[in-house]
Amino acid sequence: MKRLIFGTFLLIVGIFLSACGSDNTTGEKDGKVVIQMAVSGSNAEIKIREDTADAFMKENPNIEIEWVDLGDQRFEKTLTLISGGNSPDILYLNEWVPALAKRDVLMPLDDLMTADSEFNIDDFYEGLIDGNRYKENIYALPQEVSPMIMYYNKDLFDEAGVPYPNDNWTQEEFLETAMKLTNPEKKQYGFRLDYWYGQTLGWVYRNGGNILKEDGTKTGLDSIGALKAFEFLNEIVKKGISPNPAEMEAAGQGADAQFRNQQVAMFSAGLWMLPPFKDEPLNFNWDVVSMPRAENQNVTAGILNWGISKQTKHKEEAWKVLKYFVGHEGMKIVAESHMALPGSKDEAANQIIIDSGFPENVKAFVDSAPNVVMDGFTSPYTTEISETMGPEIEKMLLGNQTPEETQNILVEKIDAILSQ
Repeated sequence: MKRLIFGTFLLIVGIFLSACGSDNTTGEKDGKVVIQMAVSGSNAEIKIREDTADAFMKENPNIEIEWVDLGDQRFEKTLTLISGGNSPDILYLNEWVPALAKRDVLMPLDDLMTADSEFNIDDFYEGLIDGNRYKENIYALPQEVSPMIMYYNKDLFDEAGVPYPNDNWTQEEFLETAMKLTNPEKKQYGFRLDYWYGQTLGWVYRNGGNILKEDGTKTGLDSIGALKAFEFLNEIVKKGISPNPAEMEAAGQGADAQFRNQQVAMFSAGLWMLPPFKDEPLNFNWDVVSMPRAENQNVTAGILNWGISKQTKHKEEAWKVLKYFVGHEGMKIVAESHMALPGSKDEAANQIIIDSGFPENVKAFVDSAPNVVMDGFTSPYTTEISETMGPEIEKMLLGNQTPEETQNILVEKIDAILSQ
């Protein structure tokens, strides 16, 4: 799962999916049912899928899994395959489930789940399932989740004489800590505030706000909680605790690179940073901690969902494959990679992550998983909302508009999007 999972929203350019009921290319080979499965990501990510498929095929020799590589343009390639009638049986989905469900190209999983006595939807985190609903149906299931938490440089804390944070720290304590770790003479920032959609939403959630109202027809950004979040983010930049957007662009480095170079003492990310930090160890002591609490301790997350295409000729076999990937064996393989958490409450698989001890407080990821909120990804207009929100937050952080003005502009623009 890549860290850009929230930022991969690609412009839906009016492709009419007229072939959603067409035949696809899957069928039978050498007496076996062939299930095509979409795949994307780094070599390490793809190996997780291949290892899971190999384990499945060993137990189910009558089914063969073939891969359809989406490359880097996951969403565009998925749309192209579907519109051409060549959809893989099982689709690799991130946050696009409602958008594709609205276009009637995904198979509802409710009947398959209900008919399967071995399957229990309660094994999954409620927040993740909510992100895979459209209207009354569930269209995908999660194999991976990577909650956003805080990475911090223990050596910089020691140099500044600042106590290490704990998993119950508050937003106010975070701000005080970040200020003490900010050193303009050394060009050292206490925190790197990334403001892409998923990151911003996390602060909104924790301050009691939501991106959508309950019925999904209006934005929830008109709340006091949302305004508090915008004011807090603005304060972080105004006080010089974090570089502003122009300074980030001038630096030409991501948060992970600036953390590695000890230019920032803290940044937030998911589990996806653990493999690169293990492969190329940092030259200082570091750890992770849960995101600071405000009204609550809710977080956003990177996710990997699997759904079944309406074009499949092999619904039962596709379900069997999907169920394996999101079942214990699939979750165990995910946990062993240390690239993400299992997308379910699989205690044995989660214990693999905890027992790794990398980093020391890695359990904070597991403890944060029940707090994942997918409110911002339940609308079929998530792409448009994301692309609207980012530029307005940037204007605010550059000092070109106030938090109140930012809130008003976003409410007006997002309500217009949702009224379509």
